[in-house]
Amino acid sequence: SDTNFLNRSAIFEASNNKNTQGTLAVSRTSRTGSTKPDTGSTSPMAKQPSPMSKPRVSVDRSPRSAESKTANKNSTTPDKLPRAAKASELREKLHAVEKDLKKARDQLASVELEKIKAVEELNEAKHQLQQATEAQGRAEESLDMEKLRASELQKSGKDASLKREEGLQREIEGLRSRQTRDASAMSSMAQELERIKAELVDATNARELALTQADDAKRTAELLSQEVGRLKASHDSKLDDANKEATEMIQKMDAEVSAMQLELGRAKAAEEKLAQMEALIEKLQIEVADARKGKSDASELVDEWRKKTEMLKADLEEAYQSEKSASDSLAAMMVQLEESKSLFEDAESEISTLRGKIKSLEIEVAKQKTDLEESDRQLDSAQQDAVNIGKTVDLLKLELQTLEEEKLQAVNREKVAAAKAESLTEENDRLINELKISKDEGEKGSKAMEGLASALQAISREARDKEERLLRTEAEVEEAQAEIEQLNIALRNTEERYEVMLDEARYDIVCLKKIVERFEAEGSKSSSEWAAKELNFVNTIKELEEEIAAMKIEMARMVELQKAAEQATQEAKKDSAETMTKLRQAETGATCAYGGAAEESKHERLRLREALLDKETELQSIAQENDDLRGQEAAALQKASVLLTQATAKKMEDQQHLKGIEEADVASERDHEEESFDDDDDDDEDMGSNTDGSSINLTDGTNGSTDDGTASSPAKQLQQQQQQQQQQRKKALLHKFGNLLKNKNF
Repeated sequence: SDTNFLNRSAIFEASNNKNTQGTLAVSRTSRTGSTKPDTGSTSPMAKQPSPMSKPRVSVDRSPRSAESKTANKNSTTPDKLPRAAKASELREKLHAVEKDLKKARDQLASVELEKIKAVEELNEAKHQLQQATEAQGRAEESLDMEKLRASELQKSGKDASLKREEGLQREIEGLRSRQTRDASAMSSMAQELERIKAELVDATNARELALTQADDAKRTAELLSQEVGRLKASHDSKLDDANKEATEMIQKMDAEVSAMQLELGRAKAAEEKLAQMEALIEKLQIEVADARKGKSDASELVDEWRKKTEMLKADLEEAYQSEKSASDSLAAMMVQLEESKSLFEDAESEISTLRGKIKSLEIEVAKQKTDLEESDRQLDSAQQDAVNIGKTVDLLKLELQTLEEEKLQAVNREKVAAAKAESLTEENDRLINELKISKDEGEKGSKAMEGLASALQAISREARDKEERLLRTEAEVEEAQAEIEQLNIALRNTEERYEVMLDEARYDIVCLKKIVERFEAEGSKSSSEWAAKELNFVNTIKELEEEIAAMKIEMARMVELQKAAEQATQEAKKDSAETMTKLRQAETGATCAYGGAAEESKHERLRLREALLDKETELQSIAQENDDLRGQEAAALQKASVLLTQATAKKMEDQQHLKGIEEADVASERDHEEESFDDDDDDDEDMGSNTDGSSINLTDGTNGSTDDGTASSPAKQLQQQQQQQQQQRKKALLHKFGNLLKNKNF
């Protein structure tokens, strides 16, 4: 438009320099009384092209009379008044154009503010990208931890756990592939952010161009105000060219109006897309509500299971009160209950991960029911073990009673033997005294010796018999003392054995209590972590909803701006219609009035059309900026939806991975317990075949899994040691149960 205007101004200056005489002639002819046939000829000439003006110039250069000159001098004074009025009108219109330029600048400033907001939104998107990268780093750390656990399970699991480790490795490879996909998605998001930056740079360049165009328009308006005086004296032949240009400009304006209508249609389509996005967000909210409902149902099921476990705990406490000696079995049952509780917590976490999917939730509930049945079967087996252990304890009590009775009998026998020995010694002393008396009597009465020889022989025989009986009683006493010593030794061994068993049982109870406390702490910690994750997820959803609401507000504001632009276009159309009517009036006035007034109206019409063109260009730039902003908003909405879907998918994948790892850990621990129990049974059978009932093997069995010293870090070694200690404690407990069950045969 600036180049066209400069070309027109150059043409007008050339016409002013060359055709000043022609304009004077035209003015003279228009003021004479003989202009009636010329006026009739000028009306068709206004509609003809510009080359037809040359014959009129030649006609106007014919000599005039003195009367026409005097009439011209007399008519110049009243014509100056309408020219001054038209100049004032032109100045007022210039002021209006300047006001319009100020409004356009204000609109450009508002557009700049909106672009600043878009830059801020871009920064927020970068922040979200950083958060996503941080989440990816945390996922990699968790993957490393899972790798450590997998390696530990691989070392401690022997041949039976190789298949499970291969499954874990496949899961890890799947996680790696997911991480690569996430990384590619992150890179694509970074590329999109760079593209948005480039679009923002283009938008800023467009804004600067619009500002420069506005400055150029202001300068052109100033040039117009300076050239108003010179354009008043332009040639009448340019009127036809101006009419042509006016028609072309009107056609261009119509084309631009149709283009703006197309842009309005695009804006409506963008609004329809926004409505579709809103419907999608509502669907997501409905899915979240369904997921929460499923979580509440799952929590109710878990509460029922917990009630059942509490009832089982009450039954176990009653059994513990009724059978105080079966503390080991109760500890084992508590361990099993804690394992079932951990299974329930795993089920709760699994149900929370499968929000909005009713079929998968039903499958998970069926799995948890099977787990509950397994836990019930385990509890029944534990109760049977408790009954068996109670029987073994009763048998041990009976054995203790029999041993005590045998001890009492041995003590009584020892007392009887001691009494017999005392009586025999007294009898021996008495016999010795009798022998002495008899010897004295023999010495006193040697004569009576011969008579008493037979009596002495009988007495000597009796003495020998008594000595033999004394020796036999002494041998019996020694045998009884040896038996008593053996019984005392056996009693001490049994007491020491039972004391060792009680100490080990107390130690196992303390260890199991610590394990239960640790499991409870881990459960509370995991529940708090899941609650924190849920809060983060809800907060992200709320933030996305707030961003969407802000985008809706921005779209409403853009729609209002679009409506204002449409109103401005309508006003511009009205102004153009008014200018067309003014142009037509000016044309009719030109046919009726003098040529100078027609020329001034023509130039005024040209200036107004140029101002309309400037307004149309400004409106087009504003509409284009609105379209750009709408495209940016649509891209931001799409990115928000993509981020939401990625966050939900990543959370579900992490939860499913944790579930698989925990299930693998529980299965591997169960397999290790079964293997250790079988190994301990085999060891007990071997020991029972090689030993008598007085000694008991109290050594712990091992599963043959040794640490090869290839730990990669102290933390890994510490985890391996803790796991080995737990396995050894479990094996020792199972070994003791097996020994108790085997000892009832003694």
